[in-house]
Amino acid sequence: MDWNVAVVFIQQAYPYFGIGGSLLIIASMLAAGMVYRGKDGERYSVLNHYISELGEVGVSRAAPIFNLGLIIGSLAFIPFITGLTFTLDNLWAKIGLAIGIWSTLSCALVGVFPMNHMEAHKWVAVSYFRSGLVMVLLYSIAVFVQPATIVVIPKISNVAGLLAFFCYAAFLFTMDTHKKKDDEPETLETESEKEWVRPKVSRFTILEWAISFSNFLWFLIVALFALR
Repeated sequence: MDWNVAVVFIQQAYPYFGIGGSLLIIASMLAAGMVYRGKDGERYSVLNHYISELGEVGVSRAAPIFNLGLIIGSLAFIPFITGLTFTLDNLWAKIGLAIGIWSTLSCALVGVFPMNHMEAHKWVAVSYFRSGLVMVLLYSIAVFVQPATIVVIPKISNVAGLLAFFCYAAFLFTMDTHKKKDDEPETLETESEKEWVRPKVSRFTILEWAISFSNFLWFLIVALFALR
């Protein structure tokens, strides 16, 4: 395929990749969550279950559905952010593309390495959280610095971008603070090392779900604006 034809195709089709990827991952989460039964027979709850637990092979009944949906949905974000970069066409977006590809690949690898492979899983999950924060920030700046005469993505979309950024930041701050204080085990990093009692409400899982929902909201809003 000619390069120029490929660029035109991505510029025209990228919103659909963003919408499709988001809806696919959401659907896989819902499907896995509805049939989930934990090691103690408990139902899934966003208040005290990590997202990754939906993909834990041998525990989550629909782990293959969740993991495959996460892999395919995450990879769909690569053409989405590529098209967004071509459309915005500024330095911030181009840097965001490099970080964004790393972030989306890290997210896909969470499905490749579920919690059954804890060391690899922790590495790719943390990689996703840290790079996702930077990606959202860079694209929000790229949207903000658009020339007033050529606004492709309305700057109001940055409300969703900033929401996602602060959710990432709150989760990472909480995680780093937890490491320094070495308080009661509540994160995935300590869960595999010692006996762990699941809390009724976990700030980590709530913040992780906040990242997920705010990120999907940002993807969908940007994609829908791009379809105008």
